[in-house]
Amino acid sequence: MSRGLYIHIPYCQRKCGYCDFVSYPGKESTMPEYVQAVIREAEFYQGESVDTVFIGGGTPSHLPDGAIEQLLDGVRKSIEIAPEAEISIEANPNSFSGEKALEYQRAGINRLSFGLQAVQDTLLASIGRLHTYADFLRALDAACEAGFANINADLMYSLPGQSVEQARQSARAVCALPITHVSAYALKLEKGVPMYGMPQPDEETDRAMFYAIKETLEEAGFARYEISNFAKKGYECRHNLKYWRVQEYIGLGVAAHSFYQGERFSNDDGLGRYLAALGRGKRAEISRLQADLPFERIMLKTRLLEGMPAEELPESEGMRRSLAKLQKLGLCELGERLILTEKG
Repeated sequence: MSRGLYIHIPYCQRKCGYCDFVSYPGKESTMPEYVQAVIREAEFYQGESVDTVFIGGGTPSHLPDGAIEQLLDGVRKSIEIAPEAEISIEANPNSFSGEKALEYQRAGINRLSFGLQAVQDTLLASIGRLHTYADFLRALDAACEAGFANINADLMYSLPGQSVEQARQSARAVCALPITHVSAYALKLEKGVPMYGMPQPDEETDRAMFYAIKETLEEAGFARYEISNFAKKGYECRHNLKYWRVQEYIGLGVAAHSFYQGERFSNDDGLGRYLAALGRGKRAEISRLQADLPFERIMLKTRLLEGMPAEELPESEGMRRSLAKLQKLGLCELGERLILTEKG
């Protein structure tokens, strides 16, 4: 079975105003201990093999020079990473450098994902990003000079104060750059984040922003293959496809989730507790998650434009009635595969 590997890096220079991910600014002193803890956690999966790796966060590029190379070298002692594996890492423009680009190359990383979000500096500052558009261009130049050819840029829309034209401008700017993949997500402000309650564009404007981005990207040769993801031919994110196709993956690090040997579980989301457990040579406290695989297959696989095979649908009267209703509303098509329509 071909699995993926996710490694969570919970550090960042400063938490953005909209972020509700597990991250710990101001805890840089624990970074060396954390790298060793993740390497020890990998030992619990001794002999496993993976063909995709995704290092996310947090901000993985906030780790000091040499740490990512050390981390992957250590993980490889326990988990075999296929020679042809896709190995991705998230990076913020303000913490990326030519030295890090070369280090990532030495570590076998072959895909970068930059958190650009927008090309207007005023918008970036308003959501708490520490970089400017010029910082992103410098980071991109460093990546290309080091030999990276598979590069994603994250875009966000529905930002407070953002216009449809600004969303289009961000997409247009990306299309003029050596970018092979774009993720475009609407900003969702969860309760508890500093920006919660700030006014955002209404639903109609939100939709107009998405279609402005979509049309701009498609005109430039990007194909939409998932609800929020676009790629040049052959540059779809192989690791994320595992999530959407309900394939198994191993998660390492604080708060990391796994789908392994048919079970879903997650690591403790407390940095101190995670480090203490691995420091004693024990697994971090694990939360077992109730999996509803038939529902998950429908929910995740229909995010892809390829949809899901009809034979994988549950054979129940309730399911048949639900699908008939959705078809009547023009929200899905059902033949050999269940596929959501554009309206759906």
